[in-house]
Amino acid sequence: MAKEKIRQDLKLYLRILSYLRPYIALMALILMLNFLYVIFNALSIWMVAPFISTLFESKPAVEQQIKEPPKKPAKVSIIHLNEWLKQKTEKIIPKENRVKALKVMCIIIFLAFFLKNSFSFSEAFFVSYVEQKVIKDLRDQLYSHTLFQPLDFFQKYETGNLISRITNDISSLNVAVNRSFTKIIRDPVVVFIFLVMLISISWQLTLIAFIVVPVSGVLIQKIGQSLRRKSRRVQERIADVTTVIHETISGIKVVKAFNMEKYESDQFKNQTLRHFRAVLRQVRLNRLSTPLSETLGVGIMVSVLWFGGQLVLSGELLTSEDFIRFIVILFSIMEPIKSLGQLNNNVQIALASGKRVFEILDSPITITDRPGAVSKNNFEKDICFNDVSFRYDQAENWVLRHINLQILKNQKIAIVGSSGAGKTTLVNLLPRFYEVTEGSIQIDGIDIRDQKLSNLRRMMGIVTQEIFLFNDTIAHNIAYGMKGYDQKKIVWAAKLANAYDFIMQMPEGFNTVVGERGTRLSGGQQQRISIARAILKNPSILIFDEATSSLDSEAEHLIQEAMENLMKNRTVLIIAHRLSSVISSDKIIVLENGNIQDMGSHHELLKRSERYKYLYKLQFAI
Repeated sequence: MAKEKIRQDLKLYLRILSYLRPYIALMALILMLNFLYVIFNALSIWMVAPFISTLFESKPAVEQQIKEPPKKPAKVSIIHLNEWLKQKTEKIIPKENRVKALKVMCIIIFLAFFLKNSFSFSEAFFVSYVEQKVIKDLRDQLYSHTLFQPLDFFQKYETGNLISRITNDISSLNVAVNRSFTKIIRDPVVVFIFLVMLISISWQLTLIAFIVVPVSGVLIQKIGQSLRRKSRRVQERIADVTTVIHETISGIKVVKAFNMEKYESDQFKNQTLRHFRAVLRQVRLNRLSTPLSETLGVGIMVSVLWFGGQLVLSGELLTSEDFIRFIVILFSIMEPIKSLGQLNNNVQIALASGKRVFEILDSPITITDRPGAVSKNNFEKDICFNDVSFRYDQAENWVLRHINLQILKNQKIAIVGSSGAGKTTLVNLLPRFYEVTEGSIQIDGIDIRDQKLSNLRRMMGIVTQEIFLFNDTIAHNIAYGMKGYDQKKIVWAAKLANAYDFIMQMPEGFNTVVGERGTRLSGGQQQRISIARAILKNPSILIFDEATSSLDSEAEHLIQEAMENLMKNRTVLIIAHRLSSVISSDKIIVLENGNIQDMGSHHELLKRSERYKYLYKLQFAI
């Protein structure tokens, strides 16, 4: 079980890192800069010991050189690496003159630190570029993938939840990846090189120093696992906060109408309190890893100082210069080791956020073009519903059952029935907002699933009961989805939709910004802008889903006139509760409980359909 979890975590993290592939050349440059940083970092640390030795050596170097026999060239291996490096250092540093030696070492140390930091800055700059590009690519892909999902996807996930994943989870992933890239690339190399240097100086002391490391590793792993769980809870809590914000602001009129400001404020405070507690638990655990690592590191250092100091004092194994060098390198290796411990925490945060992000990315886009789909641009004959049945994914109840219907070109079809009868679902199947569960829908004898989706929807103009306008000008809202639109055509569409007069009374006419969701316009004005948008599209098929519900009687009458003018070259499907708006339709479909109970003209249905007669009497109080 544990192995399977590790395998899945590794697979998930490798998937995150797979977004580096387009930047492989930059990654190669980053690796080279890291290698150069490590080399000069090691050099800067190595020079500390001879620097201290030169300053505080009790006897002149010249005297030591006379008494000590010539050294044989050391072999280049891990065990002899220390002696080999010391011999190379001695050739560079003039031992006969301390002042001159000091000067040379100061120059070397300055150059080593300067180059180390130069390579570090360059590496950090390119890493930041790659990190931000990866996050941008991931966020763009997530947003695009979400947009192409079918409508039932948006019923499964709350809007606030999706917003949280696109913003907060990606940002969390950004922080985690941002802190991980350099550590993954640089720190293991630094630890390896320093470890080799420590072993070459004294493998015994190195063994003592790292005997505590496995214990530290287990503790850090446990902290990381707990941190991952808490990070996931943090993301869930912030998604709840985002949902509350979205719902409250979207329904602000309802909130105010029912004096629910204090209630919604308290709800928000409860959600932010839950988020605060989740973050506090995550931060507390995250902060614990650093002092824990540092305490373990100090324990290692004290052990080394005690045992190593005794060896130096007794004159065994180590010279004072080697001991100084060992201590300096050991102190230096603790930082990247501690950093690698923090890396595990960052990886766990990345895995928690990555899982939520990839859950969306792995959601299949079920409504797509079939192989060999035809590009059909014109509606020429009829629309046929052939024994169509539909139910939502994994739902038990059928929304529509055995719908058989033919709609001829240029017909005006109305669909009536009680709420929940399936009227909106029926028309939503036509542009493939949902896929039929059984049966088929054909346009001119071609199954709509065998037509290209973009061409299919281009033939249709849709005006729904729920109006959505973008925070843009009236002109841009009317011309939404059209490139290179003509201002004259916008005016023409506005006039047909009975919107021209009120638009011209606005401060900037067609250039007036309507506000978020069109809040600067009345409900009727929003509806007429939406109708103008559909008219300008000039579709072969027009779908009106309660399109006149927000209009007063006069405006509705004018819209009906506009629709009659458009009927000459269009097929119109109307869903309406107001039977007055559909009486003149060529055919009226009576839909109840997902079944077609009857169809015919207004006068035919009044004679034979009890359900239609009931709806008619109910509205007109006959």
